[in-house]
Amino acid sequence: MDSQQTVSPQARPTRASPPAARTRALLLRAALIVFILLPTVDLAIFGVRRLWLHLDYASMLGYIAIWVRSILWHPIALDDSWAPMRAALVWLNTHSGDNLYHQLFFIEHIKFQYPPSSLLPLRILNDFSLDATDAALNRINAWVILLNSVTCGALAFVLATRSEINDRFRWHWAIFAALATLSYFPLQKAFSLGQVQVWNNALFALAALAWTLNRRLLTGCLIGLICLLKPQFVLFILWGLLRREWRFCAGWVVVVALGSAASLIVFGLDNHLGYFTVLQALSRTGEAFIANQSVNGFLNRLLGTDATPEIWKEHGFPVYSTVVYLGTLLTSGIMIAAALLVPLRTRSRSGLFDFLCGALTFTIASPIAWDHHFGIMPAVYLALMLSLSNCAPSKARSIAFAVLIASYFVTDFWLRGSWMLCGVLATLGLVHWSMSGATVRESGGLAQVGYRPASGPLV
Repeated sequence: MDSQQTVSPQARPTRASPPAARTRALLLRAALIVFILLPTVDLAIFGVRRLWLHLDYASMLGYIAIWVRSILWHPIALDDSWAPMRAALVWLNTHSGDNLYHQLFFIEHIKFQYPPSSLLPLRILNDFSLDATDAALNRINAWVILLNSVTCGALAFVLATRSEINDRFRWHWAIFAALATLSYFPLQKAFSLGQVQVWNNALFALAALAWTLNRRLLTGCLIGLICLLKPQFVLFILWGLLRREWRFCAGWVVVVALGSAASLIVFGLDNHLGYFTVLQALSRTGEAFIANQSVNGFLNRLLGTDATPEIWKEHGFPVYSTVVYLGTLLTSGIMIAAALLVPLRTRSRSGLFDFLCGALTFTIASPIAWDHHFGIMPAVYLALMLSLSNCAPSKARSIAFAVLIASYFVTDFWLRGSWMLCGVLATLGLVHWSMSGATVRESGGLAQVGYRPASGPLV
């Protein structure tokens, strides 16, 4: 008997379905870009700028090495957040009843720009005689970075399980997401500086996961914690009210109310009122320093309000410019209005993209959005990538992927200028595009994404 006739049809290998094959190819390309191409480019830029031209360059791989060394051996002792926070606590302990911000910010020109409630964690550590040195806080940060990575992996896993195409690759997506998050430049930049923003980035990743799991109350609590540390996400309460997300609003109000009450008891009313004068001053000038990747930073550099924007001014701000001030107000107002109102008219209302759009917009619209503030971006990239993977090949899909890759490239490196701002704005545009042409079927607020025919709109 011919050998070909002895092989049963069941024993013959079957070809993968086109959607599965595309997903496998997408994962492979993504891994090659993130883990091979981008590190190679990073090394090339490092070689040209540092070794050949003798210019400064913040290497992505260098930041990852700092994190690995900190979590395995000795943590770094940098104090970009800890120094002004510690100075504020020392001053409060020796000047009871006086105005903290008037003295530190306006007289001594120490750039302590956080609300009084941000001092509560350090105050608790000090009151219980726990180690609150820079090294100890940065060791905590090292583990928080790992928590962020695992959370983004869990987010990718959950999103993949809700897709007919990606479900069989859910563990692949989870591992890819965790490692990609761990190697993301803004995330590691925050860690290398000794920044409390590391906590906010992780809290946001947890909030995105909680929102995806329909844990509205928990999401509100997590966003509320972020607001106690830095005020950019205060607009989320208005966002939630407009969408009638009462559980989210309840969680936010409870955490912010309790945290603010504790802060008022410990630090006094005058210091909280004084913080509003700091916010007013910051909104007038913003920052021209090149790491400020907001529209305000771009306008300051464009109009030359600081002659040397590449040099950090530890005790100074750019000169006031009416054009910069009004330009910041106008662009911020437009972006915030779009994030608050436009999704209300789409099927993506209260969906994950709506939530991510709010977070990204409130960050960019702030007068000061440092590069490390965009450590919230991994969740956005993952949601976009998994959404696009559910679309059949089309011109729109190809363009969207090209924009996504370009955006990731310019945010995962420190290219100076305003390249990171361009990448973030492009990503925000993709999020709006995805919401306006959403093919996501909502069920209890959760995205149930499935394979769409080639003629279907962008998810």
